[in-house]
Amino acid sequence: MPRLERVLAVALLVSVVTSTRALAQNTAASTCRIDTTGAWYAKQRAFLDESKHDWTNDSLRTTLLSTTGTSTTTRLPLQLGVHVLGRDTVPASAGDTQTLIAQLRSTPRGGTWPLRSVVGPAGTRAMLALGQRDSTFAPMVMHRMMEAGESESLGADVATLEDQVRLAAGRKQLFGTQFRADATGRLVLAPMEDSAHADMRREGAGLPPLGLSLCVARSKKN
Repeated sequence: MPRLERVLAVALLVSVVTSTRALAQNTAASTCRIDTTGAWYAKQRAFLDESKHDWTNDSLRTTLLSTTGTSTTTRLPLQLGVHVLGRDTVPASAGDTQTLIAQLRSTPRGGTWPLRSVVGPAGTRAMLALGQRDSTFAPMVMHRMMEAGESESLGADVATLEDQVRLAAGRKQLFGTQFRADATGRLVLAPMEDSAHADMRREGAGLPPLGLSLCVARSKKN
């Protein structure tokens, strides 16, 4: 197979895998009630809107999207706070993530980092995917997003990554976004700190109530 055809075939495979995962998430979410009048919903939809094309670095954005298999053919999915440890990662058929991560690691503070104004909402979602793929890179992604503020990174994505970073460090999660499959394949919430006040923390991060995440997790197919 000629090189160009191989490249196109890989790109098509990545697109199909990503679209299938997005469809699975939307199908699971459709069985659970999403309050479209909630502040978290409005905040996420506003951040994820790509209609203005107001970012500055298309080449970096393209690299991020192609490497992680992030699709922009449909509206970017809401962050519902349901990440399955060891399963929800960048597709194996995507590009060379380690080379891209190495390049991003070398970016000095004050340098061009892939935030919303630079690579758009889809680009920041691709950065989340990279952090979720590599546990040693995740803290750097998390801190850069935190430092940038809400106009440059989606708080719900940051909270989701923070939970993953905490668990990787042997600590309990704060927002209840990380799930594991038990021996039967059922998704269960990973260890969580102060679950009684989870919804208060989630509201501040722009996440939906914990009950919705639990519902979506129960609806996911193994």
